[in-house]
Amino acid sequence: MEQFYTGKVAVVTGASSGLGRDLAVELAKLGAKVVLASRNEDALRELASELGEENTLVCPTDVTDPEMAENLARRTVETWGSIDLLFNCAGVFQAAGFGSLNLESFRQTVEVNIMGTVHCLRAVIPYMRQQQKGSIVNLSSLAGRFPVPGSSDYSASKYAIAGLSNALRQELKHENIYLTAVYPSFVATPILSGHLKSVRESLFYRLTCSYSPQKAARSILKTVKNKKREVVLPRVNYLTCLFHNISPRLSEGTIGLLLGGWPRYDQPWQP
Repeated sequence: MEQFYTGKVAVVTGASSGLGRDLAVELAKLGAKVVLASRNEDALRELASELGEENTLVCPTDVTDPEMAENLARRTVETWGSIDLLFNCAGVFQAAGFGSLNLESFRQTVEVNIMGTVHCLRAVIPYMRQQQKGSIVNLSSLAGRFPVPGSSDYSASKYAIAGLSNALRQELKHENIYLTAVYPSFVATPILSGHLKSVRESLFYRLTCSYSPQKAARSILKTVKNKKREVVLPRVNYLTCLFHNISPRLSEGTIGLLLGGWPRYDQPWQP
């Protein structure tokens, strides 16, 4: 993979933690120039110092602000002349029953997970079209393929990213711009702390959350290099998706059993 990524300019949103951070680390190891974007400037500067500031650019960005997304793209091109790769990893998650979610919480999930991705796409794609090449990664979730009660706002946002990715891929296929959708399950990142306590204590969670973000990042980068349309992580969860497609009722009952039961409509988040 090193030959593919060496010298490439990669913009990574959500780079201060989780999969975004690990993707930035792996990209730097492969010789890419990495633009680090998130709201947490201190964490970005700490990461840039770790990776080597000569090949990193820190660009504090709130992806819900379209002007900040445009500034991110503009600064990248002004600094390094192109944008070869965009990794849309910024996202928020906190599980709760639909009835206990307030509108502001639901709105924030939509703004960050959906509109944040849209803003970055609209800022970066014109540059990729101008240079007639590029690769885009949209981070969805297994919750964007398999509906997960207790995270209706998150699941809705990730289904939206799946639909957006599948439609946009077709629009860009003649522009030499490739789009990969990523569907991770319980990858061991800080975002998992937002799960309901009952889920975090379930057998299914304990069996699957050991999948490391470093391994996930390497799988994503290999998928992008091979210009594949999607990847489910861990790959065994392709079987979960297939199971749900064949028999939704049975699959939902089985996964619910492994999770210790689905949450109630009015169940609040429990730390």
